[in-house]
Amino acid sequence: MKLGRHAWRGSSASPSRRARTAIAVAGAAVLSVTGLSVAYAETAASGPGSGVAQRADCGPGSMPETGVQGQVPLADRESGRSELGYSCNLALLGQYQGEGATWVNPSYDHCAYMGTSLGGLGRKQSEGTQVVDVSDPENPRLTANLTSPAMLTDTWETLKVNEERGLLAAVSGGPVVGGLFFDVYDISEDCAHPRLLNSFNATNLTLPANVLGHEGQWAPDGLTYYASGLAAGSLTAIDVADPTRPRIAYTGVAGLPANHGFELSEDGNRLYLTRLAPAGVVVLDVSSIQRRDLLPMIRQVGQVSWSDGIISQQTIPITYRGTPYLVAVDEWGSGGVRFIDISDERNPVVTDNLRLEIQTPEHVDLRRADTTGNGLFGYEAHYCSVNQRIDPTRLACGEFQSGVRVFDIADISEPKEIAYFNPPAQVGQRGRLLGSEHVASVVGQTGFPASDLINGNVGDLTRPLDQLGPPNMTADWCSSPPQFVGPDQLWVTCQDNGFLALEFTNGARA
Repeated sequence: MKLGRHAWRGSSASPSRRARTAIAVAGAAVLSVTGLSVAYAETAASGPGSGVAQRADCGPGSMPETGVQGQVPLADRESGRSELGYSCNLALLGQYQGEGATWVNPSYDHCAYMGTSLGGLGRKQSEGTQVVDVSDPENPRLTANLTSPAMLTDTWETLKVNEERGLLAAVSGGPVVGGLFFDVYDISEDCAHPRLLNSFNATNLTLPANVLGHEGQWAPDGLTYYASGLAAGSLTAIDVADPTRPRIAYTGVAGLPANHGFELSEDGNRLYLTRLAPAGVVVLDVSSIQRRDLLPMIRQVGQVSWSDGIISQQTIPITYRGTPYLVAVDEWGSGGVRFIDISDERNPVVTDNLRLEIQTPEHVDLRRADTTGNGLFGYEAHYCSVNQRIDPTRLACGEFQSGVRVFDIADISEPKEIAYFNPPAQVGQRGRLLGSEHVASVVGQTGFPASDLINGNVGDLTRPLDQLGPPNMTADWCSSPPQFVGPDQLWVTCQDNGFLALEFTNGARA
């Protein structure tokens, strides 16, 4: 993230039986579209060990967790304790809550960008993607709404910034597949007031209506934006050399039944793509696209998979002690975060794992008891970031109901948690948080947690109707990657609490 010159200052009714049944089926759509069985059994941790991170030593001013690491215990949810939040060596500096946020919300210079849920469209007071000026981190403020088609109709996990060129882009997304719209904004000159450069519409046929977007990411040089869809393994590369007239550079199937999140190598020649079933990472050669060959081709170079996690979400290319690695994150199951040696990219090797105590197999019953009634996602990891790509020493992750977690990874074989911030639960606030995916999305309306779907504990999806309906809001969903802002701050978005500027305390620093 670039640093701005000011950056251092400092209830809706329960749905009908028919609706609840539809919600249950839709909540499992991500599983069924990939061919995953809802009876997929969770397996014990395998490979290089469980990798549970050492607990943080919480200093003065902290409000530590009361259960195992990463847990919001059922007793705290029922007593109201979770409405106070939990913190350890991370303190709230400033907040812009708005009406909540969606899955992935990037930052650039002194600005943050918050997508909002399609589920609240037409009912929100502030539609589209929210632009938040964080020049004064103690008082973040809304400066603009982006309401071009993709920014208005749910960016899902495609809202991404390219630092090199100062561009913000997104594809209209969705829980399984989205598309049609691709919007590009210039944020290099005035990040608080982005300038629309292009949006797909009827008068611009440069982009055909087959950009399938659930996930998205830029090539580091900012000349190509990639969008992947869960359905049918779609992958689209968009040439953004001229951001006022983007064009399709490649569209097709990347050889997988379902694609998820990804990042690219620094030279743009390799795409590190996560997959859903089995969980894992595929290394793709996309140099033909990077060169803009007349008939570009994608070639699979290598892959690695594992059994102790389900639905891999994200990759981060790093160099650790001179060796190229990937940080890979699993969205479901007990997989957590893992480190993959890709020095032989034909045969990637998982060397180390990183988990919270609550994510280990022995705590599956606690997870189920705590999170039932609060939507599809429980204590899973989702998106992470590192403080630097060469020899990173800090890893920060948004881990849904476990909140924001920060780890010392100077030695990836012995990860240590140094700080966390799990924001106050927004119990009773559903009616004013229509921009939150946790509130307005179909996956937030699913009353049983993903761990039940994965472990086969729900059986017939129409059976547990008493567990379906609006989430109980007893813990927030922190799903967006935290961004390190210098050594002292962390900027992150959680779905119910919105944008949070956090400050390290008690000597914990990036």
